[in-house]
Amino acid sequence: MTIEELEEMRYLNSEITAVQREIEGMYNTYRSPAFEKLGSSPQHAGDPTADAVRRIIDLQAKYNVMLNDMADRRDRVNAWLLSLDDSEIKSIIRWHYLCGKSWKQTSGLVYGANSYYNARKAVMRFFGKEK
Repeated sequence: MTIEELEEMRYLNSEITAVQREIEGMYNTYRSPAFEKLGSSPQHAGDPTADAVRRIIDLQAKYNVMLNDMADRRDRVNAWLLSLDDSEIKSIIRWHYLCGKSWKQTSGLVYGANSYYNARKAVMRFFGKEK
């Protein structure tokens, strides 16, 4: 497991949340009427509900693919964490990468300190990114 893979998982989690909110927003199908020139008519009657349902179904399929990908990544991270002996690093990785806490929040949860650097520095040292 690399720090890059863990970061990709955080980004995927953020994207999943964004898509979920986008889907929720699509359930509001109310639209103002489109004003046409006099004497012209649209070729098809507008049906915002049917359009929204089609878009929701397409987006939901993409959302499900992302959820499956996230589940696979979480399984790999959890299997990797079980192989580690360092419970400090395990705890930091769970809080930051799996639970989505900021570095400051993670430091507070793991060390009881509100410093941004404590948890981040421990992980970077573990991965050999800092001395």
